[in-house]
Amino acid sequence: MTKFIFMAFMILTISSVIKALDSTNTRIVGGRETDITKYPFTVSIRYRTTHNDAYRHQCAGAIYSERVVITAAQCLVDIGAIEKLMVVAGANSRTGLDGILYPALKWIAHESYSSWTVDYDIGIIIIDNKFDFSHLKISPISIKESRPIEGRLANVVGWGYREEYGPSSLNLEEVQVPIVNSDVCTNYHGPGEITERMICAGYASGGMDSCYGDTGGPLVFNGELVGLVSWGRGCARPNFPSVYTYVYSLKKWIDDTIAANM
Repeated sequence: MTKFIFMAFMILTISSVIKALDSTNTRIVGGRETDITKYPFTVSIRYRTTHNDAYRHQCAGAIYSERVVITAAQCLVDIGAIEKLMVVAGANSRTGLDGILYPALKWIAHESYSSWTVDYDIGIIIIDNKFDFSHLKISPISIKESRPIEGRLANVVGWGYREEYGPSSLNLEEVQVPIVNSDVCTNYHGPGEITERMICAGYASGGMDSCYGDTGGPLVFNGELVGLVSWGRGCARPNFPSVYTYVYSLKKWIDDTIAANM
């Protein structure tokens, strides 16, 4: 998506503008194909703008409970009144019907989410029917209650671009990336860019990272959900680790929002 920066917006910092441009549709570079049985909590979120359109993969998410998916807020804002969401669980393919389809009943983005700062980048989708947890390819994931130690390897999963300018992967892929200290990440991205609701991961040398096409996808450490793909400067660039929503920092919002809407 291309945006033009007008002089009227110069009151915003240049770094915030760049971040807003780079934040959407992030995904996997330098990874390898994997199987959904290894990440059965991962779902494809697909959108349809008219009744005649096919559903198309746009974001990813993680199954939290029998009717709830956690994803990025940017996947849920500005959805038109006639648009529909479909959650596909148990799927290896980004475009096929190898998974089980679950229509979305409602979706809620965090009320403090900002497309400029990409802070509070979290939301939930409530599906119409319960996930079938008897299926080997479908199960929930718990939220890790602490940040992994700097340098520990976490896994990112998704279907998006294999390199910065495409193409997207047709099948689910994974990549391992090291957790980056928030102060170090701030040095890379600039003062004020990294908040307590974010966590960074990536190699200083680049080459392996998330990229365009899988915003909301899970960052997983020891089988627990740590983050959601949120924003970055391009894909797999040296000295620009990707930034993820730190899910535990927003767990109270998740649980309170579920309680208020179910």
